[in-house]
Amino acid sequence: MDAAVEFAVLQAMHPGASFHQEGGTPVVLLPEVKFRAGANTQQMTLLLYPSSHSGYTTRLFFERKLEGVGQSRNWTAHTVLGRTWWAPSWNNVGGEQPWTSMLYAHLRAVA
Repeated sequence: MDAAVEFAVLQAMHPGASFHQEGGTPVVLLPEVKFRAGANTQQMTLLLYPSSHSGYTTRLFFERKLEGVGQSRNWTAHTVLGRTWWAPSWNNVGGEQPWTSMLYAHLRAVA
């Protein structure tokens, strides 16, 4: 998968997105994303990690933990890009799919 192409598509949807690397792995910072979590609309910065991390095929990190929403209630803290992020236990979102699809598949964990 071409990271530059995948990032361009995400950036078209989220103009504030920025591309970074963590240990040579591409990651995308998505500031102030609006999404549904349980019965509420949330807005926060997200970090898409489109490759394996901590035993998961891909990860979506949230700037804060969302207690008691969606299908996942097991949140863990991780340090990525020198900052603490939260991720629910939500696995098997494949790295072979487009990054936009990956983002939405991860958001289903908190829907």
